[in-house]
Amino acid sequence: MYPDSELTHRVEVFTGHTLSPLPLAWDDSANWLWRTAGESPQLLKLARTHPEHDPFWKGMRELFGFDRWRCPETMTRLAGALPAHLPMLPLPMTYLGTLQHAPLWSLPWSDGKAARMGPVFAELLGSQLGHLHRETVSGWGHPLERVHPLAEWPRHARDFLRQHPRCGELPTFPAFPIPSRAVWCLPDVRADQYLSGATGWLWSDWEALTWAPLEFDLCLAEMLITTCAERDAFLAAYRRESPCVSLSAYRQGMRALIWVMRLHGDVDWHHVVSHPDWLTQVPA
Repeated sequence: MYPDSELTHRVEVFTGHTLSPLPLAWDDSANWLWRTAGESPQLLKLARTHPEHDPFWKGMRELFGFDRWRCPETMTRLAGALPAHLPMLPLPMTYLGTLQHAPLWSLPWSDGKAARMGPVFAELLGSQLGHLHRETVSGWGHPLERVHPLAEWPRHARDFLRQHPRCGELPTFPAFPIPSRAVWCLPDVRADQYLSGATGWLWSDWEALTWAPLEFDLCLAEMLITTCAERDAFLAAYRRESPCVSLSAYRQGMRALIWVMRLHGDVDWHHVVSHPDWLTQVPA
């Protein structure tokens, strides 16, 4: 699916650029995309879905207190607040304004190839998260909105899950222990959000960055791992930067949150809960 010609024309008039519309990567993609013409092309992103109609962004608002429609300009500063020397650097994002109430951003265009999950990328992801997890932040929530102490996580996560329409499909209600600490986290992390370009690896899609429990972020990473080789590569790189923690007490609760937010699409609960516990059953 592409943005229609009328919308493309409105964005062209708004920005003064000639645009080439780009297809949606997923049916539930949150942004319309275009490439600008010229010697230094840009990628334009116009918010396509409002939190009221998007399970992921509604979850981001209700669980982490983050609404990108509420702070579209200030969220572009988050990349500059990340730890230095990341293996995969974030592309800078610029806020261009609001078009018919929807925020519009631009990023430098990259001809890089989107990553695919495998041992090579698993090692890079392990190193990336290891670097990010070396920095403990002040609490969970969004740095541009409200940040909460870790002791409030169990009650807030339970309330969010109980009030979610999909909660009734869970066979049992999970436990939510107090997390060990809070870290930078990208809840919708996927391999294709990273690009391999001529100058190295780039992080192209980070707009959902927030502060979350360390155990939540590791459970997200665990859901991306599909083989023993990927697990071993991830852990070897991660351990060079950060110590591992046990996920056993947290896993079911974090996976329930992952499922209701549809971070892996509209799949049934069994698909999520039966995913191997890659970050527990590891060689000594």
